[in-house]
Amino acid sequence: MWLVFPLFGTIFYNIGGYIQNYLTDNAIPKKRAGSYIIIRIFCHLTALVLLLAVFGRAVFMMPILNALGMMLAGAINVISTAFYCKALQKGDNADISIFGQVTPLFSVVLGMIILRESIALNQWIGFIFIMVAIMYVVMGGRQKGGKKIDPKVVILTIISSFFSVLSDIVYAKYLIGTADYTHFAQAFFFFEVGCIVFTILATIFCESWRVAIKKTFISGPHHKRNFAYALCENFTFLVADILYKLGLLMAPIKSLVSVIGRVVSLFTSLFITIFFGRVFPKFIGAKRPNKQTLMRYAVAAVFIVVGLVVMNY
Repeated sequence: MWLVFPLFGTIFYNIGGYIQNYLTDNAIPKKRAGSYIIIRIFCHLTALVLLLAVFGRAVFMMPILNALGMMLAGAINVISTAFYCKALQKGDNADISIFGQVTPLFSVVLGMIILRESIALNQWIGFIFIMVAIMYVVMGGRQKGGKKIDPKVVILTIISSFFSVLSDIVYAKYLIGTADYTHFAQAFFFFEVGCIVFTILATIFCESWRVAIKKTFISGPHHKRNFAYALCENFTFLVADILYKLGLLMAPIKSLVSVIGRVVSLFTSLFITIFFGRVFPKFIGAKRPNKQTLMRYAVAAVFIVVGLVVMNY
């Protein structure tokens, strides 16, 4: 049952990712990553209001240590987003996708170190099958003879992936109980508080962020359109965050949630490219897959199914 949450969460992450990529390519020029980070405050504030409206004062009934841990996870999440935006500005989405596949590896390693999770032999074998499938699809998608990969993009992407996983692991570490929606509300509330506090502090100390938000969403060209797209992306990611964090709450092995997310992300991207590429070709920004691409996905699907069966054997 818990698989449903990361599955749909990843679908919403992918939809939000296309909006994010469009914003980065068309609305957020170089050195304006701060504008994207600041605009997400609307998303965080909406989450706080919704949690207060549904759960009331219960969201505050969390031990101080756990609340501080959640706020730390939120701050780390903002750091991850900042590095990811810088990577998007400097490199191609395909290159970022390739080096972003280190996420499941970070997840497993940090899960063992921080959460003291033990992974059985069959789960390791299944994990290897799935990682081979993911890398087969992603590496095969890079065009031969393409431009050389910028080392800065590689470094920024890996750093972003590390902080993204670290945020999830810290979040999982300070969760109270399992499969309890009140505990989830408490955790997510303070996670969002951490995101807001860190973003505000960064904005105070980074003048370039303040200039960026003004030029992109307040007074610059197409600022109203940029703001509308940013809000759509924000609330798509909010739904994704809620579902993904519910998956972390209920998963028996927290570090494997990232693996499931990467699998779903691959096939969601394929679906969006096939079915929405015709309707919104400029927005999707990808060519329809050819027979070779579909064959790669078919082979990868076999490896993934074998991996999932072995992991649950």
